[in-house]
Amino acid sequence: MRARNWNAKKTFVYGILFDSKAEADYYKLLLADPAVEKVDVQPEFEIIPTYPVVCHRCNGSGKQKIPKTGRAINCTLCSGKGEKTKVGAKYTADFKVYYKDGRTEIVDVKGGPTSRDFPLRRKLLEKTIGQEVTVIEYNKGKWNRKR
Repeated sequence: MRARNWNAKKTFVYGILFDSKAEADYYKLLLADPAVEKVDVQPEFEIIPTYPVVCHRCNGSGKQKIPKTGRAINCTLCSGKGEKTKVGAKYTADFKVYYKDGRTEIVDVKGGPTSRDFPLRRKLLEKTIGQEVTVIEYNKGKWNRKR
């Protein structure tokens, strides 16, 4: 599960734990919509795949010198490979909605202020999947759809 939102209260609906009451309420709206065929809850998307980097200790040679003896041994940081593999990044949306007419929509529900990194992560996801992410805001008792 993701970290807690600003003042969000985790909420159970139909046996699913949502990060906020706004998310849970929107899920109920989606299930009641006759145009919706299926809803995936909290789908994950890889926005940055794992990637190699040159080891900073051995500068990519895979060997490091022992200061006392001057002997070259395999670098312990990269196991003698000269590079390390870094973990990429994932984006977890609130919903992936499948409509009966064949459309799909990635939805993020916001019941309050967004995190600082949200716009960048959103753009990375949109570039990766080639589809716009719909942001649904709940404000003063109304649902507002933003693209």
